[in-house]
Amino acid sequence: MIPFRVRITAALLIAALTPLAAFGALLVITGRADSDGSIFRILLTAFVIAALLGVGIAFVVAGSLTAPLRALATALDRIAAGDTSTPLPALADDELGRLAERQNQLAADLLRRNRQVARVVDAVGTYSPREGADHLVDLAIADARAAFGLIDARIVLGNPSVIAAEERVPGDPLPVHADLRAGAEPLGALVGHASATARWDRADQDLLELFAAFVGVGLRNAELFARVADQNERLRELDAAKDDFLRGVSHNLQTPLARIRAYADQLAAELAAGGEPDRRLGIIAEQSDRLSRMVRQLLTVSRLDSGVLRPVAEVFALGPRVRRAWEALGASGVPFTLADLSGGWLALADPDQVDQVIWGLLDNAVKYGGGTPITVSVTLIPGEGGSLEARASAEGRAAGGGTLRLRIADAGPGIADADRGRLFERYARGTLPGVEGTGLGLYVSRELARANAGDLVLDPAEPRPTDRPAGGAVGSGKPSAARGAAFTLTLPAESPTEG
Repeated sequence: MIPFRVRITAALLIAALTPLAAFGALLVITGRADSDGSIFRILLTAFVIAALLGVGIAFVVAGSLTAPLRALATALDRIAAGDTSTPLPALADDELGRLAERQNQLAADLLRRNRQVARVVDAVGTYSPREGADHLVDLAIADARAAFGLIDARIVLGNPSVIAAEERVPGDPLPVHADLRAGAEPLGALVGHASATARWDRADQDLLELFAAFVGVGLRNAELFARVADQNERLRELDAAKDDFLRGVSHNLQTPLARIRAYADQLAAELAAGGEPDRRLGIIAEQSDRLSRMVRQLLTVSRLDSGVLRPVAEVFALGPRVRRAWEALGASGVPFTLADLSGGWLALADPDQVDQVIWGLLDNAVKYGGGTPITVSVTLIPGEGGSLEARASAEGRAAGGGTLRLRIADAGPGIADADRGRLFERYARGTLPGVEGTGLGLYVSRELARANAGDLVLDPAEPRPTDRPAGGAVGSGKPSAARGAAFTLTLPAESPTEG
C-alpha cells in the first residue's frame, strides 16, 4: 500500500507540472514553437523549477497533515498499553479535531469504567453473611454511591415489580434502578439518582445490575446464615437440656439401683442361709448391675460433653487391676489368660477411669466372644524417661517416658468390616446378630483413655487359616472371614525406680 506522504507528494507534483506540460503541448500543436528551441528550453526550466517547488511544498503539506495523525496513533498505542490518563492534544476544529475529542471521551469513559469495576470488586469481596442483612444493606448503599457516583441510593426489599420507576426529566437528577435477585427469585431493588450532567449509558446500567445481583446473593446468604445460626443455637440449647436431663436421671437412678442391689443381696443371703436359694434374686442383681453400668456410661458422657471430667493421675500396676476386674466380672466358665510383661512399670493415669475402661473391654470380650478364650497381655514400650508431672499430660508424654500397652483379645466371630470404621462413634452398635446395648461403651472407653493421655484402638482383623481344597494342596485356598476381636489400650507409664 502506497504511503500517505508519497501520495500527497505525487498529487502536488501532478498539479504543478500538468499546466506546464499542457502549455508546451499546445505550442507544439499550434506551431508557435520557434526553430532555435528557446521556448522549449524555457518550458523545460519552468518544468524543473515547478517539480522542485512541488516536492518541497508536498513535504511541508504532508508533514502538517500527518502530524495530527501521528499524535492520534501515539495516543492509541498508549491506550492499548493501558494508559488512559493522558488525553490527546487539542487539534483544529475539523474532522481530526472531532476525532481527537471523541478519542479523549472514550478514554475517559474507559478509565471511569475501570474504576467502577475495581470498586465493585473490592466492595463485593468485603461482604460477609456473618454481619447480617442490615449491615450488608448499609454497606451496599455506601458502595453504590462511591462506585457509581450517585447523589443518593437506597435498597427497597420486596417485589421489584411494585416499585414504581421514575421518569427522566431533563435538568433533574437522573433516576437509576436495578433489581436485587438471588437466582430467579426477586428480593427488592436498588434505586437512586445520578447527577443530571453525569454520563449514564448502557455499560453503566449493566454494571449496576451486576452489582445488584451480587448484593442480592449476599442478602440471601446472610438470611440463610442467620437461619442456620438460629438453628444451631436451638440445637445447642436442646443439647444442653439433654445433658442436664441425663445428669439428673443418672444421679437419680444411682441411689434406687444401689438399694435394689443391696436388698437383692440381702434376700439372697437370707434364703441361702435357710437352704432355699432363689435364682430370681441373682437375675435381679445382674440386671441391676447392668442398668447401673448403663447409667454410669450416660453420666460419663454428660461429664465428657460438659468438660467437667478431670482425671486425677496416680501410679499403679496395670496387671493386678486387670485380674481384679476379671474376678469381679464373674465369668468363670470362660478361659482367661493374663501375660504381664510390664517389667514392673506402673501406669500413670486415673485408676477409677482406667478400671471402667478395662471392665468394659472384658465385658465386651465375654459378651461377644461366645465363650471363646480371652487373652490379655501387658507389655512395655520404652521411652526416654521424664518427670512424673511432665508425663501427666499429653504434651509431656509426647516428649518422653514409657508407654504401657494392654491388649484384650477374644476368639469369637469378630467385627464386621462395615462396623470397624464407626465402632468408636457415639451410639454406634455392630450389625452382627446378637449385638445389643446403648452403643456408648467403646465411645466412653476411648474418651477416657484419651483424657488420660493414652488411646484405645481396634487392632487389624486377623484372617482365619487358609482353607485347603480336597487333596491337601497348600496355597490354593481362599482366606475366610476374620476371627476374633482385639483392642489395645495405651497409657503413659513410669519406671518403678522413679519418683
